[in-house]
Order: sequence, then C-alpha cells, then structure tokens
Amino acid sequence: MSGAVSLVYHPLYDGRGFSPVTRSWGRYREARELFSKLGIDRSITTIEPPLATIDELTLAHPRRFVERIRSLDAAGTGVFDTPDTVAWPGVFDRARAAVGGTMEAVRLVTNGVSSHVFNPGGGLHHAFAERARGFCIFNDLAIAVRALSQAGLERVAIIDVDGHHGDGTQEILYDHGALHISLHQYDGRFFPGTGSIDETGWGAGHGLTLNIPLPRHTGEEAYLDAFRSIVPTAIRAYSPQVIVLNFGVDGHHDDPLVKLRLGIRTYRFLAIACHELAHEVANGRMIVTGSGGYDPGVVSRCWSVLLATLTGQLSGVHGLPPGSFLNAPSPDATSKAMLDAIGDANAWNHPFGCLQDRHNPVPDPNAGAITATTVHRIINGVLPLRLTKFGFA
Repeated sequence: MSGAVSLVYHPLYDGRGFSPVTRSWGRYREARELFSKLGIDRSITTIEPPLATIDELTLAHPRRFVERIRSLDAAGTGVFDTPDTVAWPGVFDRARAAVGGTMEAVRLVTNGVSSHVFNPGGGLHHAFAERARGFCIFNDLAIAVRALSQAGLERVAIIDVDGHHGDGTQEILYDHGALHISLHQYDGRFFPGTGSIDETGWGAGHGLTLNIPLPRHTGEEAYLDAFRSIVPTAIRAYSPQVIVLNFGVDGHHDDPLVKLRLGIRTYRFLAIACHELAHEVANGRMIVTGSGGYDPGVVSRCWSVLLATLTGQLSGVHGLPPGSFLNAPSPDATSKAMLDAIGDANAWNHPFGCLQDRHNPVPDPNAGAITATTVHRIINGVLPLRLTKFGFA
C-alpha cells in the first residue's frame, strides 16, 4: 500500500519557532534524531525546500499583508495581530520556510515524485488572509490548496486533526470548493472560539466546511467513534484527488495546551486511516503537515508513528484487517476493541515498541454521550448538505 515517502525539512526549522512555548522549538531536531534511531530515515527521501516566493505567499494573502510581515521582521520587534504571535529578526524567512516546505510537497506530489510527503514545519492553520495569529504567520494549507488547483488537482480534502480549530484555513477557503474537515476541542471559549457545527461554508464552499467539535477530555474511544462515523463517508463522497492531513498532535494527553486526552493509539489510528483513505480515493496522494504539538517527546513519537506507517515499517495491527479502520463503529467493531488491538504490545514490531505511551488517558465519563449527540447532528444535518454515501452533490 505504501508509496514513495519524502520528508521536506528546512534548516531554519532547527532555530527559533513561532510559539512562545520555547521548549517546543526543539521538536524538529528531537524528531529527526528519533527517525534516525528507529531507521525511518533510511526509508524516506529528505529534501531541503526553497523558501516560498512572494508570488506563492500571495496565493492566499494580499501583497500588502506580506509586506507588513516583512516590515515587522525588519523592525525586529512588536506583535502581529494577537499578543501570542510576536515579531523578531528572521521571522519572515522562518515563515517562508514553513510555506516553502508545503509548496515543495505540492510539487513532489503533483509531479509524481512522491506519493506521500511530510512537512513537519507546516500546518499554520490559524493564519488568516490578513491576520497573523495563533503562532501562525502565513497559511500554508490554504496556499497549497490554491497551488494544487492551479496544477489541475482541484478536488482537495483537508483533514485537520490538530486540537485547535483551523480558523484561518476556514476563513480563507470558506467559499472555495475544497473540503475542509476539522476535529478539535470546542466549547465556544477554547482558542480560537470557532469551529461549531453550524459553520458549513458558503457559495461554492457551502456544505464543504465540516467541523467536528469535541468536548474537553473527549478521550480516545469517543474520538475514534466521531472520526469513523463521519470522515470516511465525507471523503468517499467528495472523492478528492489529493488529501492534505494536518497532523497536529497537541491533543495528546501529555501536551500542555489541549485537553482532549488522546494517546499514541489515536495517532496511530489516524495515520493508518488517512493513509488508507488516500490510497482508496486519491491514488495515494497525501501531503502531511506537522501543525501543533508542544511537548517534543510526544511530537517525535507521534511523527515517528506517522512516517513508519507511511513507509510500511510499522506493520498492520493483528486482528484488524485493511479497511476496518474506515468502517463506522458497530457492536461487532467497536472503537474500544480497535484501541485495545492497537495498544497490544504485539501490534508494535521491533523497534517501534518504544513509541507506546506508558499509560492510556482517562476520558470524562460524560464525553461519550456529548460526542454521540454531536455525531448524530452532523450525520443528519451537515453531511446531507453536500456529502452523503450516495456521493458529492
């Protein structure tokens, strides 16, 4: 099932990051060290991307906004549009490196060089067309969608599993024909405060914004129930030519910013499920971006699971045949049973057993019922707008 896998990596990733959580800046270096230790680097091609050009940035941002970022970089101080996102000397090129990595992924996929490309520095989904916020300067996901469309791949599906809602991506693509699915923590107050079920897109994008808001302390079983009940149906109906997976891992229970209480089992499930979807509907074409994740140890383990899944080095899960990850939950195929199988020590071939969590997170006992209600509303009120088992309307 695996196609050629590439890692795009710019040297600027090793320096200062956008987040004020300074410890998180070391996640890139720590992840690459783990890739090497596990032998993952021997099964991938690593490519240094060029910095994004001004013309590439203006696929999603007005030139005046790009020039404002450049001027704040030159000043070397100040804030952008929210206090959490600050200017510093070099921030402009650092942001261009992040976008450049995703643009290189676009070129590799569209030219048929690689089926799967991972840009750990991408996934800056809080950047609006004219606002830099939430540790995000330029929105590489929206830029990628526009670039893919120019290359003839007009049907693009974004699956965003970062713990925060991708508000900037939604804003830029709200009237666009791309499918934007986001699973995120939501209560109307948690940052960024957007991402309700009722936000469904307009114009050409009507019914193609698919938000799956989840309660605090959702836990792994309810999370898998939500994904399995909704995402495969939507992706199959839309039938994208390429999938963009925004693989933010800040929902992990050891992450300091998000409280979804997910674990490594969840991220292995997501890697397998999205990989299978890409091969089923998009001829294997999948671009993956790193997005959120603020504990370097957690991030490096989750990214290793992702890449080892894409390369085929991390073998399948015993007792769960291919395709079962994309089936809706049922009494004979519960998400709990799936998690138990993924968490079994025998499901982690050498040397990948070291990636497992020491313990599994404990969910809020009320989260399952809340999530089930949300899933019911989406299946009956949102999917019928454009996306059903009968196809894309």
